[in-house]
Amino acid sequence: MHITEIGIRNFRNFESAKFKFTKNTVNTLIGENASGKTNLFYAMRLVLDESLPLSARQLTNSDFYRGIGPPNGHWIIVAFKFAGLGNSDEDLVLANHSLLSGQDDLEGTYTFIYRPKKSVRTKLYEITKDNLDPDIRKEKARDYLKTISIDREYYEIAAFTRTTVDMSSNQIYDNFAGNFEESIFPNPEDEDSTLIGNTRPPHFSLIKEISCTYVKALRNVVADMKYANSNPLVKLLSKQSKIIADSHVITAKVKDINTTISELSEIKTLSARIKNTLLSAVGHTYSPTLEISSNLPEDFEELIKSLGLLVEDSSGYLGSGRLEDLSLGGANLIYLALKLYEYEAQVDSNDKIAHFLLIEEPEAHIHTHVKKTLFSNVSHINTQVFISTHSSQISSVSQISAVNVLSRKRSKSEVYQPANGLSTRNIARIERYLDAVRSTLLFAKGVMLVEGEAEQILIPTLIKKVTGISLDELGISLVSMGGTVFKHISDLFHQDRLRTYCAILTDRDEAYLTAPTVFANKKDVDHLIAADRDGLQRKNELDAYITGNSYTRAFYAQNTFETELLNTARMYDHNTNLFSSTLPLIYERKSFITAYEKHFTSADESERNHYVLKLANKVGKGWFALLLSEKSHPCLYIPTYILNALSHVLKGHAAEEVWKKMFSHRLQFYKTGNTLEKYEKYCASKGVLTQHGTAETFAGFFTNDPVAILIRGSN
Repeated sequence: MHITEIGIRNFRNFESAKFKFTKNTVNTLIGENASGKTNLFYAMRLVLDESLPLSARQLTNSDFYRGIGPPNGHWIIVAFKFAGLGNSDEDLVLANHSLLSGQDDLEGTYTFIYRPKKSVRTKLYEITKDNLDPDIRKEKARDYLKTISIDREYYEIAAFTRTTVDMSSNQIYDNFAGNFEESIFPNPEDEDSTLIGNTRPPHFSLIKEISCTYVKALRNVVADMKYANSNPLVKLLSKQSKIIADSHVITAKVKDINTTISELSEIKTLSARIKNTLLSAVGHTYSPTLEISSNLPEDFEELIKSLGLLVEDSSGYLGSGRLEDLSLGGANLIYLALKLYEYEAQVDSNDKIAHFLLIEEPEAHIHTHVKKTLFSNVSHINTQVFISTHSSQISSVSQISAVNVLSRKRSKSEVYQPANGLSTRNIARIERYLDAVRSTLLFAKGVMLVEGEAEQILIPTLIKKVTGISLDELGISLVSMGGTVFKHISDLFHQDRLRTYCAILTDRDEAYLTAPTVFANKKDVDHLIAADRDGLQRKNELDAYITGNSYTRAFYAQNTFETELLNTARMYDHNTNLFSSTLPLIYERKSFITAYEKHFTSADESERNHYVLKLANKVGKGWFALLLSEKSHPCLYIPTYILNALSHVLKGHAAEEVWKKMFSHRLQFYKTGNTLEKYEKYCASKGVLTQHGTAETFAGFFTNDPVAILIRGSN
């Protein structure tokens, strides 16, 4: 038996989310901090993990999704869909024959619901059936809901099997829980068991029939290992103590040791002296009694729990042997080993209908190669493994078909399956392509795909210098494709998969010459014409491929990245001077430097293009970009196609605070003359009296500023 799907409704940062999982591989949950990875595991443990403390099972106001407003009366729903059910009585309790997925492969469901008790739901229905004026009905329902609290008095946990409806659907939720906006609530007596499912039979407890091992995030395992309640070694040792036949012999020896130590003359003398000092200080009336004695545990199980680990970071390393002196990574690996053995012991017992292993963010303080090895070596035979991470090393070796990406939006988190709807062949190509660097695109709020290392090196620098904010701060991953084949990776960004905006930046390679000149021979021109032909074909094919995909757009340099940068806003000369400033780093001879400076400032665009590409090819495009990056400064102008691409990937997640930081950075370049004074008057005319105005006023006044272009394009 394995989980194929989990639907969550109104739980923490999930309004309505659906996760999809596979068997026989590690299921990976990828997401930034606070995206909901831990919340998913908590929801799973409510149903699957018997070790979850009873206190953690009592849900409160804070466990409801905040976007619904006051949570009183709402339901929390965690719905599991299982496949691969067998013919045991336990399996058949879950099995829904209407969900038959194969000849011998039964599917089934288990739905956990935290909802108001029947008396509360009945009262809400009575308000509905009174046929009151809508405004009066809403007010009456709101007033009643204010009187109930989310606790054991008013709320209950209900569990259903064989649910046939999708509880993440708004319409289905309204049918069962009620329409809170209109204050229309159903009659609990009419609850349709053929849809919501059968009430869990009294004899059946899913949590007793399966095993679930949870390995929490590795943050301070040294502290956890010091306390019995959180030490996995103690749990393992307590099980071993029950099979040791000669435990009475050992406890007898411990008692003898306690007596021998306590009877030592030095111990008795010290004990007497401390007691006399205490009596002298406070007298007999208020003095507590004390004795110094040996207190080794004389109960065998307690004695076993006092055992510890003798550890070292590696073989041959001479350390103290104490856990607290171990490296953080070493301590984490030992903790992981104990938890994995605990899980293996449960699987080996083989008396459960399913086994689940949940590992939360195992990457803390662990070396890159260890992360990848751990991920690939975790056994998923006879069990289903779930790992959450924000490590690009782990995500780079994940199978895309077994990945759920959690994306934190402004009010909630959304869940995406990047392989949804893709062919097996395309999935395999994407998986081969992703590495630790490129897999960062799975975590990003926006993605820019570029041709090569020149763009990869220089574009982030230009954006940081000109806007004052880095791509990392904007949550944007810029990934070099090492060529012009963008199709397969761009497939990831789609309404049905990752709803993240993606911009493809590539060269159109238009020919800037069609006939030989004094600086370009026929061979050069033939090469340009061939590149033009190929570039047009690539553009047409790419545009056709992404047509209808609102998340992915292509943006083209007219010729190449280098020529576009040189020719941008030439009336200001800043970009031209950027290229000239690199010449002394390349040439020592003054004549070469002077010649190239003349070419770069030529009125003939084809001449400028020819010589900047000649120089880039001579030095190497990547190295040339590095030199340009070193000389870059805030007064440069970013090519328009790059600004348009950046506007596209900023859609939906650039807050006013981001724009304010950008245009505040730009305003310092307008302090000369009376430009800033004119801008302040413009803001006042729009009714904006803040010192720097707003994104709207900045974009309206500085129409050609790069940040203004970004603001207009992103909103």
